[in-house]
Amino acid sequence: MRFVIWIIAFATLAWSAYWFVASAAISRSAEAWFDDRRAEGWAAEYSALDVGGFPYRFDTVLSDLELADPATGVLWTMPRFEVTALAYAPTHVLAIFPDAQTLASPFNTLSVTTEDMRASARLTGTSLALSETRAELAALTATSTQGWEIRLASALAAARAGDGANTYDIYFEATDLRPSDTLRLGLDPQGRLPDTFETLKLDATAVFDAPWDRFAIERARPQPTRFDLKDFDARWGQLELRAVGQLAIDARGTPDGQITIKATNWREIVSLGEATGVVPEGFVPAITSALEALASLSGPPNTIDVPLTFARGRLSLGPFPLGPAPRIRLR
Repeated sequence: MRFVIWIIAFATLAWSAYWFVASAAISRSAEAWFDDRRAEGWAAEYSALDVGGFPYRFDTVLSDLELADPATGVLWTMPRFEVTALAYAPTHVLAIFPDAQTLASPFNTLSVTTEDMRASARLTGTSLALSETRAELAALTATSTQGWEIRLASALAAARAGDGANTYDIYFEATDLRPSDTLRLGLDPQGRLPDTFETLKLDATAVFDAPWDRFAIERARPQPTRFDLKDFDARWGQLELRAVGQLAIDARGTPDGQITIKATNWREIVSLGEATGVVPEGFVPAITSALEALASLSGPPNTIDVPLTFARGRLSLGPFPLGPAPRIRLR
């Protein structure tokens, strides 16, 4: 019996020593990370950094967090940010976001509120390479300084390492995405569309030129080299847009490949594109005429099924050229 008590006491002392040594290492690593970002010209500030959760977890809490990347001009501020991990599985982490946060860029500032927002990740190796991640949120409201607002009932985003180097399977789904009345009426002045998007879903595989790990934040974002769109599905009232296809992307961000698009009530989609500036006003008559011709070849006049082709830096819809293809680069 005494031997068992000694074993338990020794295990307790050993575990306690491990927890306190590891928690001190986590605190030092976090402080060093912020010091490194400041040395690179970032704004990287917090008012307090605490590590708790003894004996089963490591709960790292940052208060009054402020991060600004000088390369992109993006500023992210939060009153509290928590990262927690089980003591026996420290590379499986859970991030818990506050109910209110601010995301600013040189072009816009968003005030974001949520009822619940959290993300989990499984990391591997000393570089903390991403193996799997999942983010969920509920009741999001994003208010822009440009005068618009978006509400979202729930959303799920997930990614995991796929087959092949630097390959990731990506999934996103949002429900009840509701633009503000100002934004919705700007897109749809006649008020023919419902208040909310019924479906917004993406299923894809992407290949990058480097892994997504801690260096993706500390040094430079990995750039996509291939994108396999397995399914894109967006539905808003009578509007429906589906897309599948593949793109290869060179070192300059120039895509090459084809995305097949199926659009129902495509005239309304063109009107939305014009309202948002995606389709320049002067191009609307030509695009409408081209799509009418394509619709006559593909079935019902309100539906088109047509390839969007990226080749030699140019973009074409079916046989009709649209102009220069967009560059695909992550900042």
